Amino acid sequence: MKEDAINNRDRLFEEREKLLSEKLDRLRKKSNQYSNVRMILFLSAIVCGSVFWYLKMPAAAISGSAVLVLLFIGMIIFHIKLKNEITLDETLFSIQGEYRARIEHRFDLLPDSGDDFRDRNHDYSDDLDLFGRNSLFHLISIAQTWFGRRTLAEIFNSAQKPVKLASEIILRQLAVKEFSENLPMLQKFQAAGRLSHRSTEDPRKLLEYAKHTEGEKPLISFGYCILSLGITAAFIGSAILYFYGNLISQYVPLSIMLLQLVLVAFRYQKFKPAFSSVEDLYTELSAYSELFKEIERADVSSEILMDTKRLLIDSEAAKPLSASARVKKLHRICLFVQARSQPILFFVLNVFFLYDNHCIYFLEKWKRESGSQLEAYMQALGAWEALMSLSALAIIYPECSFPTFVEASAASKSEQASFVSRTMGHPLIPIKKQVRNDFDLQHGIALITGSNMSGKTTLLRTVGINAVLAYAGTICCAEETCLGMMQIGSSMRIADDLGEGLSTFYAELLRIEKIIQKAKLGEPLLFLIDEIFRGTNSRDRTDGAIIVLKNLSNPCIIGLMSTHDYELCTLDQKSGVNLRYFHFSETYDEEGIHFDYRLTPGVSVSANARYLMRMIGIE
Repeated sequence: MKEDAINNRDRLFEEREKLLSEKLDRLRKKSNQYSNVRMILFLSAIVCGSVFWYLKMPAAAISGSAVLVLLFIGMIIFHIKLKNEITLDETLFSIQGEYRARIEHRFDLLPDSGDDFRDRNHDYSDDLDLFGRNSLFHLISIAQTWFGRRTLAEIFNSAQKPVKLASEIILRQLAVKEFSENLPMLQKFQAAGRLSHRSTEDPRKLLEYAKHTEGEKPLISFGYCILSLGITAAFIGSAILYFYGNLISQYVPLSIMLLQLVLVAFRYQKFKPAFSSVEDLYTELSAYSELFKEIERADVSSEILMDTKRLLIDSEAAKPLSASARVKKLHRICLFVQARSQPILFFVLNVFFLYDNHCIYFLEKWKRESGSQLEAYMQALGAWEALMSLSALAIIYPECSFPTFVEASAASKSEQASFVSRTMGHPLIPIKKQVRNDFDLQHGIALITGSNMSGKTTLLRTVGINAVLAYAGTICCAEETCLGMMQIGSSMRIADDLGEGLSTFYAELLRIEKIIQKAKLGEPLLFLIDEIFRGTNSRDRTDGAIIVLKNLSNPCIIGLMSTHDYELCTLDQKSGVNLRYFHFSETYDEEGIHFDYRLTPGVSVSANARYLMRMIGIE
């Protein structure tokens, strides 16, 4: 089953790569032929005109050359269209290569690490490698826009919420499944955004302007346009009368020019916020329009995706107009606004034509007609891109499945504290290097022991990241997973902070205190604590760990804690702590130390610190 799913995916990838490669070869050959025909037509036009002119047949020279030039121009138009098709297919081929890089975990070939979303103080994201180089975001993000990237990050981080609805997650699963089965649609959408320039600039300034209801009244704005046209006509007329008939004084056009300067200066500050909101994003709006168009014509069936299409098409509006058409209209207006950003053009256009009055009229008109919908469009686009990104994981791991959830209506909070997974692996480890384990924790706290480098920390991260994936609405890296609706808290990647004056031990205390505060909410919780209190002495470490375990011993809490402190493994039932023991082990021979990374019930009895020291020459 596992091998069949992977083989089918690889076969589909090979077929698609072959199809794109063969199509590119055909188009490039056709492009070379077009180039040759263009050259022949161009030379023929010159030869034809020269020969007939030499033969004193000017009519034939002109008409023959004209026909050949028209054919030449037509060939240029066809060639431009062909080159655009080649560019699209080259982009698709490049994107296909990125999907291959995702499967092979070649992070150096993937464009977006999401490093700007890293937060060392977040409850779990930094511990679980959700953002940054070689992260989950780096592996799967195909978002082209600011909202798409942000929405994906918010979905990852939302697992910390105490209340999550399985019904909403299942709807996302259906959309993710549909996307994962339509690779050409995913790649075409990416290509549309990439060819129109990536729209990763923050559009919030534009959205604030679009939502701002206060603006110049339509009649006033229209009146200024009419006034501007009148003043411009008066200036042109007076200039003509002065220069060509000397019928009026030169001071008349100069006075009108002075009046125009006064009007420009009078309204400049009022216009400035509106223009600054749009002039930096005019290139991005073209990309948004193309992406909206791709969504509007997408053939989809899942509920979330259908709702998104309906929102963008908006056929029930008083003036039916799609999101792509509305944004395209704004883009055209912004092209005219952009012209005024050049100082010389600003002066010429405003002094002679009062250009700003016309620009602001059309901007305000667009805002009244479409501004209130823009943010909803952008959010819908972001959600669409986030779901596309989540589907990438199902392409990377076709043998894995979507998780199921403990029924909230029938389960108590203690039953929600449950995590069961079969053949579970870490999605950021290439599949050839993965060692998958079964893990079942439906009550209590799992104490994980084992030697250094045996796999304890990786297990904690594997459980945590698969829980995040489950709540995000995509597959888990496992054959089967069932879990309840839990908060997630972790204390794993702890470092001192000289800037804040925090020692490693105190930084860890703060992280664990956050977990305990979550526990006090009385909601189901999954916690992950790696090598608790490693920054203090053994006696305090043991006593502190016992206190933490007692604080986290609650029927609606489960968690994993890794430790080298074997005294914790001697706690009896009278302590009030429900512990379950798991461990990793290793073997030794003349070639060295060998880890199998297999999770086994019970407590570890091995230690390898001295062996590892001898390996690097410390006796």
